[in-house]
Amino acid sequence: MANTPIVLKMYEYFGKGDMDSIMSELFHPEITWVMPGHHPLSGEMKGPQAVVAFFGELFKAGIRVDNIHFGEFEDGTVIEKHMGHGTLNGEDFVFPTCTSYGIVDGRIHHVQVHNGDYPSVERYMWGMFKLKGIPERLEHTA
Repeated sequence: MANTPIVLKMYEYFGKGDMDSIMSELFHPEITWVMPGHHPLSGEMKGPQAVVAFFGELFKAGIRVDNIHFGEFEDGTVIEKHMGHGTLNGEDFVFPTCTSYGIVDGRIHHVQVHNGDYPSVERYMWGMFKLKGIPERLEHTA
């Protein structure tokens, strides 16, 4: 379990709001973080600043995480299983999630989130993050 403490340290710093230490100590300069789906927070974030910006948006989504468990494969990949919880318009959502952390040179290099209930994640995220109206979305395309 040589790499698991790196991910645990990320959680510790995240809990303190210490994004600078996450970026400088734990994230590889070429980190990628992939959130699957077709919602406003899905996609591939590249670089420490983009991942921390993603964290900020994820925080705004109001998702709480519990029932966290870690394991590690022989190749050093850290696997995290957790349950995410959110409430939208009085409806409670539960998101079973698994995340894999690839570690390179002692730093988090590639992260892949695996959601156990994509339709619920999509519905929740689209409910939390509304698109601007068409005039505002088209404003900067000319």
